[in-house]
Amino acid sequence: MAETYCSGYVAVIGRPNVGKSTLINQILQQKLSIVSHKPQTTRHQILAIHSTDQGQIVFIDTPGIHNQKGTALNKHLNQTAQSSSLCVDVVLLLIESLKWTDEDKCAAQVVQQSNAKKILVVNKIDKVKDKGRLIPFVDDLSNNYYFDSVHYISALKNKQIKPLLSMILSCLPEGDPIFDPEQISDRSTRFFISEFIREQLTERFHQELPYSMTVAIENYDVKGTIHHIHAVIWVEKNSQKSIIIGKQGEAIKQIGVKARQVIEQFIQAKVNLKLWVKVKSSWTDDLNAIASLGYTDERAN
Repeated sequence: MAETYCSGYVAVIGRPNVGKSTLINQILQQKLSIVSHKPQTTRHQILAIHSTDQGQIVFIDTPGIHNQKGTALNKHLNQTAQSSSLCVDVVLLLIESLKWTDEDKCAAQVVQQSNAKKILVVNKIDKVKDKGRLIPFVDDLSNNYYFDSVHYISALKNKQIKPLLSMILSCLPEGDPIFDPEQISDRSTRFFISEFIREQLTERFHQELPYSMTVAIENYDVKGTIHHIHAVIWVEKNSQKSIIIGKQGEAIKQIGVKARQVIEQFIQAKVNLKLWVKVKSSWTDDLNAIASLGYTDERAN
């Protein structure tokens, strides 16, 4: 271990689909946060623990900050993202190169309210042919918002990630590791399994059922070398249930096959996965239903 060891918490803030989960997965070199082109894919605050000989960075991957109003779930997602900027050592505002929206403004305002060190991280630089255009773009932002430093990356292409980590470590206080260095998250295996199933659902049904699905693990047993997993897919209407099941059960069968492959790679074991679809009417606008399906501020064991 290095003579000076630093450790601390880093919140990753940004609008939906800006690349927060992709960045976290790239840093850990492991799929931890689910990724989709659909907004609000990330619904939970997830701790991603990156440990080296120089220090330990505990990233907080948060739901994208958005302008959508209405349901209790939308409000919960925004509150989760906003609260993550409090009581941390560093806040990263992740934005897309040469793109600035009203939702980016909302995210920037959240970052400005934090007392932590503030780093502007400009993502997707691989998509910009004329890099000279980035300078006036960032200068304009710096005239309106305060940042301690600016860094340019491509999370998808793994460009300039190591220098970003060095910059973050330089902002963290000296101290012992917060978590066991072998640990990569504070979330349970059951949690990640439910998220991997939801990822496959989101990919397949992002147009028909973008926000009306969630997944709960009802049973998880290990018998010999096989992990037996029973999961329930919750939707709001019977018509949505029919869509997920598909003609002669073909749709849910394909979802199960793809989810099982991802889960087996994650836990490094054979999996027997069984899926059911159930209806909980208007759960996205029912605080009690949201809590019962795992959308709370409490950490998973």
